[in-house]
Amino acid sequence: MPKTTVTQAFHFAKGGEVLRYKKGEQDLPQDALDHAIRHGFVKQDAGKHLTQPRRTQAAATVEEPKHGTD
Repeated sequence: MPKTTVTQAFHFAKGGEVLRYKKGEQDLPQDALDHAIRHGFVKQDAGKHLTQPRRTQAAATVEEPKHGTD
């Protein structure tokens, strides 16, 4: 596992156990790294280790036609 720079301490629950990762450079398991990237707890360059694509924001909804006194 490559070293990852954690920019903010975070908790990660796995298998009924809650692990706390402190700020600083450390090895993270892949599932904890994916969680940290999704929530912004690591530097942006850690994204190269991400196995799943990042979520993108949904497209804006279509405005509904106005009804009566709206």
